Amino acid sequence: MKENTSPANTTYEDEEPINNDVKEEPPLVKDPLQPYNRAIFTFNDKAYHYFIKPIYTGYNSMIPEKARVSVRNFFTNVKMPVRFFNCLFQGEFKGAGTELARFVINSTVGVAGFFDPAKSKFNLAKQERDFGQTLAKHKMNSGVYIVWPFLGPSTVRDTVGLAGDAALNPLGWISYFFLTPLEGFGNYSYDTVNDLSIDKGTTYENVTKPAIDPYIALQDAYVQNRIKKIKE
Repeated sequence: MKENTSPANTTYEDEEPINNDVKEEPPLVKDPLQPYNRAIFTFNDKAYHYFIKPIYTGYNSMIPEKARVSVRNFFTNVKMPVRFFNCLFQGEFKGAGTELARFVINSTVGVAGFFDPAKSKFNLAKQERDFGQTLAKHKMNSGVYIVWPFLGPSTVRDTVGLAGDAALNPLGWISYFFLTPLEGFGNYSYDTVNDLSIDKGTTYENVTKPAIDPYIALQDAYVQNRIKKIKE
């Protein structure tokens, strides 16, 4: 009787057995609020493409890039206490000294912070420190992933961090004591639009445009970036 050697019945001695017990790697962040988060992501994405992008594109066409960079330098200089105190909270005393030196140089030689000679002449780079990092350094868990309207991706820890940074931000003090809520919001909005006008939205669009699932792509990029910053 002829042996059945059809492909369906052929076996190979060297074939490795399929391991059905392989476990998937756990996600980098818990996302139990995903239905809500996806809805807010969709809102933010549409707000970016149909409202925010046209604004900064028009702003780009009217204001030269050098002027926009000077505005960014000014806001960066004003927000020095956020970075300075977070360096101290994290035990980065050299970084705190760098921030203090940058502030003195840029506030004087840099004409109230509109220029950045601390970096261009003295090679003193801005210290990327925030209160979310500080909480992580002190072993606070990230908590669940959450997307905020207009603010974008965050976690419970980084949301608390945003509040801490706001308390350290002189722009917040000025807004609270001297400006109306609308004027304070205008201050924040102008800073954000100016930053986007320099970046031209490439950071956001390079993550979301080519992605099969832009929500997951942005989440992964955000979490990976935060992990990197915390390790620095």
